[in-house]
Amino acid sequence: AQLTGNASKDQDLFRLLNSTFFVVTRELEKYHGHLRQYIVDDKGVVLIATFGLRGSTCPNMVSERALPCTTAIHNALQVEVGVENQIGGTFGQAYCGIVGGICRH
Repeated sequence: AQLTGNASKDQDLFRLLNSTFFVVTRELEKYHGHLRQYIVDDKGVVLIATFGLRGSTCPNMVSERALPCTTAIHNALQVEVGVENQIGGTFGQAYCGIVGGICRH
C-alpha cells in the first residue's frame, strides 16, 4: 500500500484502509478482542490482535472467541471490502504494558 501522489488513487487507498480498519475493529469488538497493531507499509497491511487482556478472559477463549473471530474477519474482508487476505493465529503470552519513555505518554 503506497501513496502515488495522484489524489484520486490515494483517496481510494485511504477509503480501502479505513474500510479494512472498520471491519476488523467491528469483528474484534463482537468477540471481545483488542487491536494491538495496524501497520501499513510497502509490503501491505498487517493487523495484530490480542485476546484475553486483563478483564476480558473467559474459559475456552481460543475456541469460542479467537478462532471464530479470525474466520469472521477473513470472510468480512473478502465479502464486504473485496480484499483478498491471509489470516493466521497463535497463542501464548503477549506484553501488555507501557512502551517508551515517560515523555512519550
